[in-house]
Amino acid sequence: MSELLDLRAEPSAEPPPAPLARGAFEPAFEAARAGAPFRRALEQLLLELDDETADRLMQLLREARGAWFPLLRAGGGELLFLGNALSGSITPLAASGFRVTILERNAERARFALLRAAEHSPGMVRAVLGGDAPRLPFDDRSFDVVVQEDGLPRAEDRFAHGFDECLRVARGEVVLTADNRLAYKRSSGRRSDFRVQSPWAFVRAALAPPRGERTLRGYRSLFARGDFRRPRGFALYPHSRDFTHVVALDAALPTLTIGPMERKNRLKLVGRALGLFPWLTPSYALLATREARPAPTRLDRILALLAERTREPAPVAEQLVGTRGNTLLVQTRGQVEAGPGAWTLHLPLCPKNVPQLELHMRSLELVRARFPSVPVPEPLFHGPLEGLWLSCERRLAGWTAPQVVGDRTRIGRMQREVAGHFACLVTRPARRFSTDDFERQISARFRLVAAHAAVASTIANLERLLDEAREKLVGAVIPLVLYHADLRSKHVQVDRDGHVLGYLDWGTTEPEGLPLFDLLHLVVHEKKQELGITPGEAWRAVRDRRGLFDHEVEALDAYARALSLAPEVVTAIEAIYPVLVAAMAEKNWDFSRPRWLHRQFGL
Repeated sequence: MSELLDLRAEPSAEPPPAPLARGAFEPAFEAARAGAPFRRALEQLLLELDDETADRLMQLLREARGAWFPLLRAGGGELLFLGNALSGSITPLAASGFRVTILERNAERARFALLRAAEHSPGMVRAVLGGDAPRLPFDDRSFDVVVQEDGLPRAEDRFAHGFDECLRVARGEVVLTADNRLAYKRSSGRRSDFRVQSPWAFVRAALAPPRGERTLRGYRSLFARGDFRRPRGFALYPHSRDFTHVVALDAALPTLTIGPMERKNRLKLVGRALGLFPWLTPSYALLATREARPAPTRLDRILALLAERTREPAPVAEQLVGTRGNTLLVQTRGQVEAGPGAWTLHLPLCPKNVPQLELHMRSLELVRARFPSVPVPEPLFHGPLEGLWLSCERRLAGWTAPQVVGDRTRIGRMQREVAGHFACLVTRPARRFSTDDFERQISARFRLVAAHAAVASTIANLERLLDEAREKLVGAVIPLVLYHADLRSKHVQVDRDGHVLGYLDWGTTEPEGLPLFDLLHLVVHEKKQELGITPGEAWRAVRDRRGLFDHEVEALDAYARALSLAPEVVTAIEAIYPVLVAAMAEKNWDFSRPRWLHRQFGL
């Protein structure tokens, strides 16, 4: 099914492949012609772009753009995707059983989409070059689902058809994602870059929306022209280009996560209490169906099947979160907090996340069996269900630690408990660190990072750091530990006082790794978050013991004492911290970010 059909009325009139210049995809196509897999082809493309353009492209490619897909009632069939062919939404739709037809005016975008699909979802995606005519080149009711992503079709020069055409060619469901005419903020298209509109800009956009944006009521009126039921409304918050939460606008659930940090924003809470959220939220997803008695959503069917498997009451979905790691996180609510029916589901939105989630579930089982004093969630199920691969674990009470960031008493309590717990994870008692140990634990990670460093000065610094680490660590007495590899505050669940309730997200775990790194990573990341500084600045502050709080020093020293780590071992591990972080990232990312080590740590 991976094919490219040209149905354009005027093939020469195609728009440029924004956010790229015409011809910019050629490095990827050339790499693919030479036999490179999609990941290498994409990395070659990103290296040729300036940082801002690369950031915008990576944001557009995120599979979490399609995190709303389990809210569909269909579990497969023919799906028409009307939007930018580069959109990451296409990958989870195809992987979940839909045969996707992409309508695209630009041949370069279409070719790149097929290159991605050939690896991620072979045989499930085709591209049709068209969209420059008022009528879509498909028969009435040709598709089980039609998705019009990123605004009304005539808002840009990408499509010439009107929204009525989406309704005409759909026999089942229609999905529209679009920005709100009354949005109080927008995404710039770069990760975590949101701009709150000035009062004048807000009024101007409300009176004369630049891309034909409508209010929720205005978008809903479009569906009334066909024989569709009133569409269910959801907010893609904080913005459709860069959202985490999928929030119901017609029902109580799923809702936003409202933790201690959110409660500090009184204006936001008052606006929500007054019912202003549906009016001012930046973006919407509207899902409508022709059926008189619609079937349950796919998510509802999944929860019912899990209830049968676990022999627990069927819960309700309380939160739907599209994570930065391109997984859909579903938090369910049972009758009792952390009791039956209180689950955390992970649905991978890109292929590389399936083995990571399998590893996560096996690691939970391992920690619970071998290190029972270290709290982790109870694994309940993992595998295929309702045509999807997913995992389900017991949902922990409390909040992730970012909800108490800035409260040094509670953060200090959390870090001290982490030091004690992670000092228990010894898998090989202390002994002489041999040249073979150094090769496996350090040199191999340096080689992986150097292969993607892409900056000559960074590669030279890596060679220097490796030599210095070899001199300090070979021959030293060092234990090896179960290596979480990505312990950050959002992976630590705490109660209201900062006591640890459990450790999350073990999908990067390695059976043996260097001691100290996990705690060090937690402290560095916490420092970055609290002070709003770069990872490099936070690392240097910890490495040089500049401006550390007493609780941070106490946690690091307590861990070193518990495992009898010599001072020179501690300083050597702290010195190579950026390389250990980058090695974890390169091992687990779906593709390498261009010049990442240089940009984040200044090496």
